[in-house]
Amino acid sequence: MPYMLLKSLVPCLLLLLTACSAGPGTTVVMREDIDGNPGFLSRAETLPGSARFECLASASGQCHYAVFAGACGPLAQAVAGSWFACEETAAPTLRFDLAVGEQREVDGLPLDFRHCVRERPGAITASCLQPLPATVATREALAGPTG
Repeated sequence: MPYMLLKSLVPCLLLLLTACSAGPGTTVVMREDIDGNPGFLSRAETLPGSARFECLASASGQCHYAVFAGACGPLAQAVAGSWFACEETAAPTLRFDLAVGEQREVDGLPLDFRHCVRERPGAITASCLQPLPATVATREALAGPTG
C-alpha cells in the first residue's frame, strides 16, 4: 500500500519542483560540421513550459523537432527513475518542422519536457533522447561576433 501512495504522489512532487525552479533557462545547441562548416545547426532556448526553437543551418533545408514529456521528461527520470520508464518507442508530445532561418516560440509545453532535433524527416521516437557527446559554449560564443 505505501508503494501505491508514493507512486501517486511522485507526479505532484515533480510538478511542485518544476514550478518552483526560478533559475534561468537552458540553451541547447545541436551542431554537425561538414569540412569545418556547419552542415546542421539548431538552437533551442528552453524554460519550464516554453521554448524558442531556431533552425540555423541544414543541408536538407529543414530541421525536424520532437518534444517529449511525462515519463521522458528530465525530472521524471531523475526523481522517479525506473518507476516511470521512458520507452524508447514513445511518440513525441509535439512534432513540427522549421525551414532554415525560421524560428518558433512554443508556449504551453509541459513543465517537464525534453526535445530532439534532426535534419532528415521521418518518425522520431524517444530513442533520440539518449545522451550524446556535447560541447559546452557560452551565450556569447553562440551569438557570434557583434560589431
